[in-house]
Amino acid sequence: MGSNAVIIKSNPYGIVLILDKELPFEELRQAVADKFKMSAGFFKNAKLALTFQGRILTKEQERILLDEIVQNSKIQILCLVDEKKESAEYYKKAVMQALEKQDREEGQFYRGTLRSGQVLETETSIVILGDVNPGAQVISKGNIVILGCCMGNIYAGASGNAGCFAAALTMKPMQVRIADKMARSAIVKKTDTGEYPIDPKIIYIKEDHLQIKPITSENLCEFLA
Repeated sequence: MGSNAVIIKSNPYGIVLILDKELPFEELRQAVADKFKMSAGFFKNAKLALTFQGRILTKEQERILLDEIVQNSKIQILCLVDEKKESAEYYKKAVMQALEKQDREEGQFYRGTLRSGQVLETETSIVILGDVNPGAQVISKGNIVILGCCMGNIYAGASGNAGCFAAALTMKPMQVRIADKMARSAIVKKTDTGEYPIDPKIIYIKEDHLQIKPITSENLCEFLA
């Protein structure tokens, strides 16, 4: 098998994989595996776009070669790029779009405390690394997880999804809503600056009513399954 069966050209955002046109596919597959095993240390954990050049591949052949790349290196291939659009700038754009899509699908993180008057809205589930103070609002079409004290207004399942939940290390909201179910609390006032002990709780809809329960391994596994 010639050393030129598979040639890798790269830029900071992408890889061009130049493939031997005549080599039987199974031999080409092995050549790709060997090449990326040798190059794994160079690429490390890169997130890149990929272009195939040199031969026409079926969708199944593309999938097989992608599997070989991933299994023999730590590269994450975010998208395939047409060879006619080969340029570092186009690769950068393609990678940025793929990362944004990945963030939307996997949910988001917000770092910091939301203060009175602030509103955080998101199309996906959200994890807040901080407090939600009285007078602040969090509105999510997915789940809401607050790794801090929740004393403001929270609205999970804002698109009408009754299967969503809200959870916090300290759950003292002024108002909580999930889909079309809402409850108010008289415990916290808008001017409250008091500190509460950590007491993790989860709020969800069960039997058409809002339920608030301490977080246990059992009920957490039920929602994360």
